[in-house]
Amino acid sequence: MANKYHIPVAMMALTLFACGEKKSEPAPVAAAAVSGEAVYNEKGCVTCHGPQGKGDGPAGAALKPKPRNFADAKWKNGTDLASVIKTIENGIPGTGMAPYKGALTDEEIKAVAEYVRKLGNKS
Repeated sequence: MANKYHIPVAMMALTLFACGEKKSEPAPVAAAAVSGEAVYNEKGCVTCHGPQGKGDGPAGAALKPKPRNFADAKWKNGTDLASVIKTIENGIPGTGMAPYKGALTDEEIKAVAEYVRKLGNKS
């Protein structure tokens, strides 16, 4: 005569065995690229530099000197990517351009630098 626990114990053993199987891990998802435009608009750059980067943002009106107009031919610290990144990281003493190193990630700083160069037709 079969034990009344025979079937439930067998079912439990199968369930435990199935649950103990290693399941394959999903492939890592590549991090989404940071949008320079999104960072520019969401982290406050637009407030001084304006939506098209002409230095005409609402907070920029009160600044002396005025914020950079990215369409200007020359920029104080240069227009190449490395120079723009350095400017965003360190700011510009004596102006309203604050340093953003630590406030933005390196990836965000690079994305903003690429975006403002694009606004100024420098890329």
